[in-house]
Amino acid sequence: MAGDERQKPEQDASEPEQQYDSDPNLLSEFAASYLQRQNADDKAATRPFRSADIHALRRVERKAIKWAAIAGIISGGIVGGLEVFVFQDLVEDLDWREQIPYWLVFFAIAGVISGVEILFMYWNTLKAIGYVSVIANISLQENHHGIMSLRGLARTALEFPNPRSPVYGIDPYALMPRWKFATQNVLYRMKVGVSSFILRVLLRRMLARAALRGLIPLLTGPLYAFWNGFITWRIMRQAREQALGPLVIESLMEELVGQREQLGDEARQTIIQGVAELMRRSQNAHPNYVSLIARLMEELGDSRATIELDWSQRCRRLKSLNDQERRIVISALTVASVIGGKVGKQKQALVKQAHEAAGLIDELSVLTDLRAAFLAGESVTDSEMKSPVIQFAS
Repeated sequence: MAGDERQKPEQDASEPEQQYDSDPNLLSEFAASYLQRQNADDKAATRPFRSADIHALRRVERKAIKWAAIAGIISGGIVGGLEVFVFQDLVEDLDWREQIPYWLVFFAIAGVISGVEILFMYWNTLKAIGYVSVIANISLQENHHGIMSLRGLARTALEFPNPRSPVYGIDPYALMPRWKFATQNVLYRMKVGVSSFILRVLLRRMLARAALRGLIPLLTGPLYAFWNGFITWRIMRQAREQALGPLVIESLMEELVGQREQLGDEARQTIIQGVAELMRRSQNAHPNYVSLIARLMEELGDSRATIELDWSQRCRRLKSLNDQERRIVISALTVASVIGGKVGKQKQALVKQAHEAAGLIDELSVLTDLRAAFLAGESVTDSEMKSPVIQFAS
C-alpha cells in the first residue's frame, strides 16, 4: 500500500496544461504555488465582468506600477549617490590602480541593492497578478483548465517566454524566422535584471565626466523609476489578457455548444483549424489559445487527437457550409483573433481570408474595437456571435 501511495499518477498528455507546459521548472512551480495561495477558491470564470471589476483591475495595475517606480527611485538614488560619494570623496585623486578596491566594494554594494530591487519587482508583480486572478474570478486550483491558467500567469509574472513545445501536434513557432526565434531567446534572458544593469552601465558611461557626475543621483532615480514602471506595465497588461481569457473562452464555448446541433463535422473542424492557425500566425503558444483549442477539442472534436493543420484547404471549403454554419465559424474566429496577443497583420489576413472564402462582407475594422472591448472586460462574444454586421456579400 505504501508503495502505491508513493507512485504519482501519470499525467494525461492530452490535458491542456500538459500541452502548454509539460515540465514546469522550480521557479515556475514556486510562483504557481504563491498564486494558488492568493487565489484559493475553486471557481469557474462564468460570472459576467462588471464595471467595478475593471476599475479594481486598473487600481491593482496602477499600484503595482507605482511600487515598481518607487523601488527604482530608491535604488537609483542610493546607487547614484554612492557612486558620487566614492568618486568625489574617495578616489578622485588616486591612481587608477589604487581606485580598484573602492570600485570593487561599490559594485558589490550596487549589485546587492540591484538584486534586492529585482526580487522586489518580481514579488510585486506576482502579488498583483494574484489579485488580478481573484478580480477576474478565474480558478487556479486543481482542475485542468485552472492549472492551465495558473501556469500561464506564473510564467507571465516571472517574464518567462511561453514554452516552445508543439500544441496538439502544431508548432506555434513554425512561421517564425530562425533569426527572430534566436533573438527572442536572447532577449527573454535579458529581461528585468540584465536590461536594468545594462541601462545603468550606459548611464554611468554617459555621465563619466567629473562635471556631470553630480547629476547621477538626480537622473538615475527617475530613469530607473520609468524603466521599472514600463516593465511592470507590460507584465500587468499580459496578465490582464490571460486573466480575462477564460471568461471569454467559456462564454464562446457556451455559444458553440448551444449551437452544436446546427454545426456539421466540416464546420466544427474548420473552427478548430482556424483557431490553431491563429495561434500559429501569432507565433506564440499563448495560454488563451492553448485553452481555447483544448475546449474546442473537448466539445467539437477529439481531445486525444492531434490536429492535422491544413487551413488553406479548410478555408476553401467554407463556401460549401450553410449560411448559419458560416456565420458561426466566422464569428468564432473573429472572437478568437483578439484573445491571444495583438491582432497583427497575419491574424487580420486570416480573418479577411475566411470572410472572403465564406462569401461574407469582411468587417476588419471591428477587430480593433473588439480587442479594446476584450481588454476592458466587456462581453465580446455577445456582441460578435449575435452580430448583425456579419452579412453576405452581394
